[in-house]
Amino acid sequence: MSTTAAWILSVAGSGMCLFLAAQAFRFWIAQDWPRVCSTLVAVVVVSTVVFRPTLPLELAAKLRASLRKDLEADPGPTDHDTTSADGLGHADGPPWGTIALVLGIAAAAVALLLAALALAAGLRRRRERTQQQTRRSGELAKRRADLEARHDAVRDAYGDFEMNLLDNLHRLALGDVNVPQTARLIDALDAARDARISTAPEALDTYRKAVTALELAWKSADHHARTTGAGYLPRTERRNIEQAQAALAVARDERGYAPQRQLALRRALTLIESVIPVPQEAIAALETSTRPALASH
Repeated sequence: MSTTAAWILSVAGSGMCLFLAAQAFRFWIAQDWPRVCSTLVAVVVVSTVVFRPTLPLELAAKLRASLRKDLEADPGPTDHDTTSADGLGHADGPPWGTIALVLGIAAAAVALLLAALALAAGLRRRRERTQQQTRRSGELAKRRADLEARHDAVRDAYGDFEMNLLDNLHRLALGDVNVPQTARLIDALDAARDARISTAPEALDTYRKAVTALELAWKSADHHARTTGAGYLPRTERRNIEQAQAALAVARDERGYAPQRQLALRRALTLIESVIPVPQEAIAALETSTRPALASH
C-alpha cells in the first residue's frame, strides 16, 4: 500500500473512530446501553483494522504457537507417513492465517455495518428532532397569534372608548384613573404591552398570563363603568356631566343655529374637562363629526 493510500485510510479511520466515539458518548448519556456496547465494539474493530491490520494474524500466530506447544508437551498418535506440502515432515494443521484473515474481514464488515446503522439512526433522530422543532415552532406561533388577537381586541375596545369618550359619558369611569377598576385596567394594559415585546425564554407564558389578566381587568372596569355611570362622582361634578351631555345634544342638533351650536360644543368640553381630561383624539373626532353640519349653516 502506498504512503498516500495509507495516509488517506488513516485519516478516514480516525474520523470514523471519532464519530463512533461521539455516538457512544451520546448513547451513554441517553442510557441506551445496547447501542453503547455495539458502538464501542465498532470503535475497537475499526481502529484495529485501520491502525493495526496485522493484529488478527499475530493473534492467530500466537494461538497456533500455543497449540503447537501443547501438542509437543502431550504428543498423540502420529502418522509418520503424512507430510506437509513443504516436505519437512510436519503434519498439516488448520490454516490459521486464512481463518484469521476471514475473521478480520468479517469483523471489519460488521464494524462498518454497525457504523452505517449508527449513522442512519443518528440522521433519523436528527430529522425527527427537526420535525418536532418545526411543529413546536408552529404551535408557539399559533399560540402567540391567538394571544395577540385577544390583546388587540381589548386594546382596540379601550382605544375606541377613548376616541369616542364624548359619546360614552355613560361609561365615564373607564376614563378616570382614580377609579380602582380603571387603574387596574391601565396597569394590565402596560403589563401586556411589556410582555408582548419581551424576548425572555418564558415570554410566551408570561404574555398569556398578562393577556388573561388584561381581559379580566377590562371586563371588571367596563362592567363597573356601565353600572355606575356618573353616579360615582361628587354632586357638583355629576351636575357638570349632566350639563355637558345637554350641551352636546345642542351641538349635535343639525337644525340648531351654528353659533349657538359652536358655543354649546365649547361649553360641553369645558364642563367635561373640569371632571376628567378629554383626549385630543376625542375632541378632534367630535369636531370632525360636527364641523360639516356647522359649515352648512
